[in-house]
Amino acid sequence: MKFLRHIIPWLLIVAIILAALYLPDLGPENYKDFDSLFSNERVRQGIAGYEVAIIKDGEIAFNKAYGFDGQRQPLLKSTPLYLGPASEILTGTLLCQFVNEKKISLDVPIAQFIPDLASLKAKRSGAASLDMPLTLRQLAAHRVAFPEKELPDYDPGTIGLEAGLPDPELFLKSHFPTENYTRSRLSYRIIGAILEKESNKKFSDLLESMITIPLGMYLTTARPSSIEHIAVGAGSFFGLTFPYLEEVPYDAAASDGIVTTSEDMAKFLKFIVSPGRGEEIPGLTSSQTPRLYQALYKDGDTGFGWRIANSKKGRSIFQGGAIRGYASRIVIYPERNAAIVILTSQDGIIISNFLLPMLVSCAEQILFNGESRRPFPTQRAELVVAFVFLIYLLSIILQIQSSFSWARDLLKYRETGISQLYARFVLIRTVVGLILRIIIVVLAPFAIEALVGRSVSYQEIIAFEPGISSMLMTALLFGALRNISRLVMVVRLRRS
Repeated sequence: MKFLRHIIPWLLIVAIILAALYLPDLGPENYKDFDSLFSNERVRQGIAGYEVAIIKDGEIAFNKAYGFDGQRQPLLKSTPLYLGPASEILTGTLLCQFVNEKKISLDVPIAQFIPDLASLKAKRSGAASLDMPLTLRQLAAHRVAFPEKELPDYDPGTIGLEAGLPDPELFLKSHFPTENYTRSRLSYRIIGAILEKESNKKFSDLLESMITIPLGMYLTTARPSSIEHIAVGAGSFFGLTFPYLEEVPYDAAASDGIVTTSEDMAKFLKFIVSPGRGEEIPGLTSSQTPRLYQALYKDGDTGFGWRIANSKKGRSIFQGGAIRGYASRIVIYPERNAAIVILTSQDGIIISNFLLPMLVSCAEQILFNGESRRPFPTQRAELVVAFVFLIYLLSIILQIQSSFSWARDLLKYRETGISQLYARFVLIRTVVGLILRIIIVVLAPFAIEALVGRSVSYQEIIAFEPGISSMLMTALLFGALRNISRLVMVVRLRRS
């Protein structure tokens, strides 16, 4: 009976994995058009919904929406969504326009604009800051050391960890001390405040007068209250979605709170990668658009809001990430007059750091090579993990219920000289396992704080990726409860 009790969970896990491997998959083996790619992969990857726009040869080649938002309302290509951290590319464009019009200088200390920020220092590597005034160029390039909890006016405390870095190869590397420069959403929030101060206009008015109205982007705004209907954001839990009803604070607009649509972003990206001769917006002519995605420092990886990564395949220019309920991925190919944007009403580390980059990569293959292979089915993998976790949890619950018999058998082992060593090993393993689980639960916020550079609550950890976070936390707590239950039974039996 004991043997069956131990082997049944493993048999169930094997059966689930085999079913995931051999059940028929959706979609063709290869994709040759954008519509079949995005319609099939939305289901295969477990994404609630997204809007897609693709620029090819300087023209809008594809623009369509799929799925629904957090309240299961259908998405259209004209449905407003929060742009998230990619809002930086619009703020960066405004900054470039100010520089081109000589209304502002990149190399002037930011204390000249906002004296209260004179304490901010430039940052070069690790946690060390330079003893020199911070300039606007350094701020725009994310070369800034932010003191902890000293900027309440510019940090309204939006839920969620720092803006997600959308390249999986750079994600972990960029959060460890070996990274040359840290990134914080505060940088472009402060840039937005500086632009407001220098122009005596609200950021939303600057955005409309200098970018959105000239380009016909009438559903893009930094004042979400001016839009009648914005898609409700969603979180994800092992392929299931649930709505987020919170709003992004207004003063976060410059870094992650701009609302837009795929139709509008297609117009903006078309102007960036392939402006018509003589075409211009205030402070930015067609010949000046390449300045937007040139690194602000020779050894840097940031332009006017754009991320720049160099690889063997060439230069990759992108932006994206996630805020609570929304995520985006934008990639441009200026040399080929092409661009891809995906806006989604769903957030999470998996969707912003893996799924959207993967979909962009597939679309890129179709765009330039005419065909793309079917990517890995993430939703199926998530369902396998969910079932395995439920089986594990059920196994732990059964072990808690049988704590008395476990303790009784252990004490019987101790009565025989041959099995005393084994019994002691089991007891020590149980104690050590309990201590390790408690340490991991207690230290989790501090460990993540070391990665992202600021204090993090349990609520933020779970909100950042509900499925993985809640699964690990539940497994650790139930495992600790099982070990406590077993140790209590051992003590009770020994006393009796």
